[in-house]
Order: sequence, then structure tokens, then C-alpha cells
Amino acid sequence: MIAQYSHIFGMLILVISVFIGGIIILAPGSIRLQRPDCGWVGWTFNILNLLFFFVLIPLCGAMMFLDVQSPAFVCLLLSSTPLNIVFEILGFVLFLSGGLILLWSRLSLRRSFRLAGVKPSQTDYLTLHGPYKLMRHPMYLSALLVLLGLAFILMSILMGIMFVVMFWLIRKLIPEEEIQLEQAYPIAYSEYCRRVPGSMFPKTSH
Repeated sequence: MIAQYSHIFGMLILVISVFIGGIIILAPGSIRLQRPDCGWVGWTFNILNLLFFFVLIPLCGAMMFLDVQSPAFVCLLLSSTPLNIVFEILGFVLFLSGGLILLWSRLSLRRSFRLAGVKPSQTDYLTLHGPYKLMRHPMYLSALLVLLGLAFILMSILMGIMFVVMFWLIRKLIPEEEIQLEQAYPIAYSEYCRRVPGSMFPKTSH
């Protein structure tokens, strides 16, 4: 990474990782308070999520801040400096976009926030505003953008593999969560799905 930007990128990533970690541990519905109800998929996703946000993101931030590389991340070295710059800028845009979508989603959910596979409680409400007007699962999109962004910034094969695994788990989790939501809000959620057909990306209803 270009030296003059390395410290800035690293510090921003460390700050964002602290914020995301606070959401995971302290928020209602966190894994310390409730347990996923969709079997091994929910448990695997949440465990990998904790590993990612509490270990991998801080390590990536520290590596950039200190301008060092760890062999564990299997980082590719490109001979073209302009190409490096393009991947790093693209990666940081993706990472920052994911962080902003996560913040927007979290503020929209308020006390209805739940981790993957945790059923809504009786005091929760179906969130229909903020990014939820555009897609049904923006927080999953945010996690994928953060992962993909770090993969591009570091040119890391490990982060690329992590992205593929998380994407696969999310695609299996979404149908399970939507069954839970249909059971919790039988009429409202069906109408919501009709109005917002896109699960992780905005899609126009017909």
C-alpha cells in the first residue's frame, strides 16, 4: 500500500472495527443474549462473523497502520503500481460503503436488531424505513462489502475465500430468516416482500 495512505486507511479500519464489535457484543439480540434458531448455518455464520470482526478486521487495520504484511493473509503482490492504486481505492470505497450501510441499518433497526438466525421477540417491530425500503437484508450486504473491500485493499486470498464462504452462508440463511419473519409478522411481512422484492440488492417490483 502507498505509504502516505497506509496509516490513514489502517486507523479508519480500526475505528470502524471497534464500532462494529460494539454492535455485535452489546446490542439486543447479540450472541451473548440469544441463540440462533436455524441450526448449524446460523451458528457457523455468527462464529465466523465474530472471528472476522474481532480478529481479521483489526489485524488488517493494524497491518495497514504499521505498513507490514502477515503471511497468513496470503497477499498477492502486483507489479503495476497504478493497478495497485486502483484496487486499493476500490477496496476502500467498498469497505467504507459497507460500514455506512451497516450504520444506517443499525440506526433503522434500533432495538429490533438481531444477529443471524435469532427469532424476533414479541417487543420487536418490522422495520420498513431506512435501507429496508430498498432491500430486505442490508446488513448482510454491508458485511459482504466490508469483506470484499478488505480483500481488494490487501489483495488477500484469505479474505477472498472468507468472502465466498460468507456469501454462501448468507444465501442459505436468508430463506431461514424469512420463514422466522413470516411467522412473526404473517401478513405484514408478505406485503413487505411484495413491495421490496430484493433481498440484498434493490430491485423494482412488478
